[in-house]
Amino acid sequence: MTFPKYFIFALLFMLIVPLVAGCSATTTIAKGADFAVSKYCKIPSAGRTAVRAAVGRSVYPNTIKITCADD
Repeated sequence: MTFPKYFIFALLFMLIVPLVAGCSATTTIAKGADFAVSKYCKIPSAGRTAVRAAVGRSVYPNTIKITCADD
């Protein structure tokens, strides 16, 4: 059985697109996390407590833990 060329190209396209989309999502998440953590760590330690409480309420029942280098 021989498949037409357009079918093979369509099949390859359908296999490659999810892989490329997955890589770009990972990059986007990494850049967003880097931005958020750098902004968070610039806040004085007294202000971080309030930010921690607000973030904790917004992601409940999940949790996020960020440890800054100077902590």
